[in-house]
Amino acid sequence: METHKLKFLLPLILLILLSSCTKLMYTSLDVLRPAKVAFDKDANNLLIVNNSIAQPVEFGHHNYLYDKEPYGVALSTDSLSIFCLGALAEDIEGKDFFSSVQLQPATINTGTNFDNVYPLSKETVKSLCLSHKANVILSLDKIKVLDDLTESFFQETNTYLSTLELSFETSWSIHYLNDPRVSKVQFKDTVYWESESYIRKKSIGDLPKRVDALVDGALNVGHKTVDRFIPYWDKVDRYLFSTNNKYMKLGMDSVFVRNWTSAISNWEKAYTDTKSDLTQAQAANNMAIGYEILGDMDKALEYANISFYSFGKLNLIDYDTLMRIQQYIVELKERKDEIQLLKKQLAD
Repeated sequence: METHKLKFLLPLILLILLSSCTKLMYTSLDVLRPAKVAFDKDANNLLIVNNSIAQPVEFGHHNYLYDKEPYGVALSTDSLSIFCLGALAEDIEGKDFFSSVQLQPATINTGTNFDNVYPLSKETVKSLCLSHKANVILSLDKIKVLDDLTESFFQETNTYLSTLELSFETSWSIHYLNDPRVSKVQFKDTVYWESESYIRKKSIGDLPKRVDALVDGALNVGHKTVDRFIPYWDKVDRYLFSTNNKYMKLGMDSVFVRNWTSAISNWEKAYTDTKSDLTQAQAANNMAIGYEILGDMDKALEYANISFYSFGKLNLIDYDTLMRIQQYIVELKERKDEIQLLKKQLAD
C-alpha cells in the first residue's frame, strides 16, 4: 500500500485505498474548545477553595463477590478533596489562563451533614478574596464516590473476572468579589479497572489497592475538571480525497507545504472544470476542510453541504462517506457556536 504524510498539525494517521485512483487520507487537527462553565473575562486572580465535608467511612464502598452476599466496607475518603484540588490547581496554573492561582486545600466547611451542600456566604467570599488578593473563587462544595468491587466466575473458560469501578460526583460553584452572581455546576466521572485470571486470588490481587484507587480516581477527577472550566485543545479527524485528477493532485501538493489557499484554489478548479459528480463531491469535501483550517466556517459549511448533496446524487451511493460528511456538517455547526463562546471566554 502506498503511504503519504500530511505535513500540517499532526502526521497522517491512516491511508485507506478506496480504488485504483482514489485515496482517502485522514489526519487529526488540533481544535480549541470552549470551557463548559466560563469565568468572567475580568476574573484574573483565582482562589480555589475546599468547601466540602468528608464522606463517612462506611458510605459508598461495596463488595460483590460471586459466592457471597453483597457487603459494605469502611474506607476513609477525607483526603480525596485535597488530591482532587491539588491536581486541578496544578493544571490550571499550567494553563497560564489566570494572573495568579492560589489553593486552600484544607476544608473551610464546619458542617457535619455530608448529604447537604453548604454554599459559601457573601461574607465568606469577600473575606477570602480580600485575604488572598483574589477576585474570583472556585469552590469544591462536595465530592462523593461510590466504589464497587465485583467478582465473576465464567465456567466456560474457568476464569475469574474482577472489576473495581469508582463513580465520582462533584459539586462546584464560582463566586466573584464584587458580583453577587453564583455559578453552580455538577460533574460525574468514572474510573474503572479489571483483571482476569484462572486463579481467583490473582484476579483480585492484580487490581489496585482500594485506597490507592480512590486517590488515583480523585487525581483523575481533578485533571479532567480543568477542561470544564478552561478552554482546552482537542483532536478531531478530518478526511481528504486524493485522486488522479490533475487539480486534485496539485491541491494535495499544496497541502504538503501547508499552502491551504493554493490547495483550495486547485480544488476549486477541479470542481468547476469537471462534469463528474464524484470529482465535484470530493473537491467540495476538500475545500470545506481547507476553509475550516483557514478559519472561514461559513465557507466550510457551504462546501460541506455541497459535498453531501453531490455524493447523494451518485448512482452508486457510498453511505459510509455520506454519513461521515453529514457528521462533519454537524461538527462544523457546533464549531461555529464554540468559536463565539471562545471569543467571549478569551476576550482581553
